[in-house]
Parts: sequence; C-alpha cells; structure tokens
Amino acid sequence: MATKKIVSSRTALHELMEKTINKNLRSMEEREEYAEYAVKTNIIESNCGLEEIPKNFLGYSIEIRSTVDKYLYVIIVKSNNKNFTLYLDTMNKRFWKIHNIEKSETVDAFLNQFSNQLHKIDTLWMPHQMIGNLEKDYINVGFSIKYKQEVMEEEDLSDEEVSQLSMRLWSKGSGPSKGIIQLLEANGYPTTKTSTRLLNICNGEIKFLDEAYYDGKITVIKGTDIQEHIHFVNNVILAYSDIMNRIERYRISFMSSANEFEIKGAPFELLFSKDQDIEKLAEKLTDSTKPFRTWGIIHDFEKDFLRIAGVDTHTGDKFDMDLMPEYARIYLPKNACGNLIFRLYTNIQHSLDSKVRIFDESGTTIF
Repeated sequence: MATKKIVSSRTALHELMEKTINKNLRSMEEREEYAEYAVKTNIIESNCGLEEIPKNFLGYSIEIRSTVDKYLYVIIVKSNNKNFTLYLDTMNKRFWKIHNIEKSETVDAFLNQFSNQLHKIDTLWMPHQMIGNLEKDYINVGFSIKYKQEVMEEEDLSDEEVSQLSMRLWSKGSGPSKGIIQLLEANGYPTTKTSTRLLNICNGEIKFLDEAYYDGKITVIKGTDIQEHIHFVNNVILAYSDIMNRIERYRISFMSSANEFEIKGAPFELLFSKDQDIEKLAEKLTDSTKPFRTWGIIHDFEKDFLRIAGVDTHTGDKFDMDLMPEYARIYLPKNACGNLIFRLYTNIQHSLDSKVRIFDESGTTIF
C-alpha cells in the first residue's frame, strides 16, 4: 500500500514520486504486474484564486496546507470516512498541476466533481490533433478511443454511420498503434483518441511510460526519472497555453470614440464533415449538461439558421453562436474564458462529428 506520509516541500514530493515510479518498474520486471498505486498528475484550468475554493462541497471537505515552497500546497480531502492527499502546484496561475499517489477511482471521482461543479475550475480539453502532437517526440505504444453519438438519435443516423466506438490498444512498439489508426481512417471510422501511451527511452533506459488523457490527466505507469515526467507535463501546459493565447486574441471587443467605432476580434468557424440537424444540436448546446456545459436561448430562428445567446457554465461568461447545417460560428466576447472553445470543439469530436474542423478569421486551422 502507498505511503501516507505527507511531504512538505517540492524536493520531497519529487523524491516520493520517483521512488513510486521506480517501484512500479521493478514490479513489472519481477512480477509482470503493476503496483496498485501510480503517480498521477492532473492539469486543471483555473480562473480563480486558491482562496475561492470552497472548503466543503458535495460531501467532500478540504483542508489546504502550505509547504516550504511558495506555490506548492497539500490538500487533505475527507469523504465518507476516507482521507486522501493531493499536492497542488500553482506555479502557473492559469494551469494548476495536481499530483497524487492514490487509488485512481478515488481521485478521479473527486476531480470529476471538483472540475465540473466548482465555478471557474475546468479540466483541459485536448482535441485529437493535440493528442497526436504529443506522440511526435515519443514512442506511441498504445491508445484509447471512445466515440459516442450524444446529439442525434439512433434513428437519425444512416446505416453507414457509427453511433458508438470504444477501443483500447497496448503494444510493445509503435507499429500496431499506427496501423490500427490508419485502418480506421481508411474506412471512415472515428479516431478521436481519449488517451495515448507514450514511452520515453534514453540510452536503453525507460525514463517513463506515461498515459496522457484528453482531459489533462497524465499517469506514470512506470519509469526511472520523475523530472522527465514533470518536463512532459510542463510541455503539455505550454502547448495548451500557446493555443489558448491565440484563441483569446480573437475575442470580440468594441472600441468607440467621438469620431469612430471599431470592432476587434473575430468569430471561430466550425466546419462540419456533413450537414447537421441544427435544432437538435442547439437543444444539446443549451441544456447546461455534459459534455458541453453550456446554457442558452435560441433566437433568430430561420430555415437552416439559428442563433444562440449562450452562457458558459464554467465561468458564467456569455457567448454567441450562429448555427447552420454546414458550419457554426462562435463569438467569444472580451474577457471570456477561451477554454470554452477547447471544450466545444473537443466534445463535438467525441459526441457528434469526429471529423469536424475549426478555423480562425484567416482560415487557418486552430488545432
């Protein structure tokens, strides 16, 4: 069983994480099985300060302790007579890292509530293009795919369309992963990965075997160098931040003076791979439920066109969307959180149209 010792510094935390991944590597080599506990890092997108996190919510009570490192905190979580420990790194104010060495189902249940129920807290939403980019510098030895049509009814689909596809593949090398993806693509099946397994080897030594999920969870299955894992996590944040900055530069703003009126920014355009039933799509986009977590009112309805005045339930930010069968336009106002674009696009890939594309004002793809 994993140690319950609570560390009080970044150095001690990294030592504990490295000891754990080494133990899992030895367990695999000696007994061909993984240990029960693994090092996990969850990247959280935050629009609030630490002081805004409630100390009690949905059956959980939270105690936040500081450490000798300014931006590292220990979070003690209690629920149903169970205690578990998380380590929160807030060095990046926008993207927090939550490390833990606990049972996955325990932490996953908590973080699902933490990121979906608390105001101004969200997970990452990496579309399959970003997942693919993570694979470029490592050996891709596995993946998972989960596509489920959640907008249209079964009777609305043609005989050739896929309503649900789940797949999980592990391999020793990258050949099987590439081959299966190419086979799916050639036959028009969804290839929207929910995770990818990446092997980092240097001079014959396994630095880490990480599984990176589209929601920002990264599990170290085994390894020898925790700094390589942390470097990888930081690179994920950097790539996500770069696209976030690009998205938020296009937010709509209005500037006026005595002699002129100027509109800055531009909408984002989603191009569907086939015509969509915009009434059913709009109904899903405005009911505030998963996966989109948006609410709104439908207005300006005409044939093959409607407009949504929406609210992002993650932050309370307003947005507007024009829906047409072939494409949609999203207008993100000044100061709104750009994670809405990630969430909408990624979940459309996973639950409506796996081949949808997204463009900026110049016609350049975002991802």
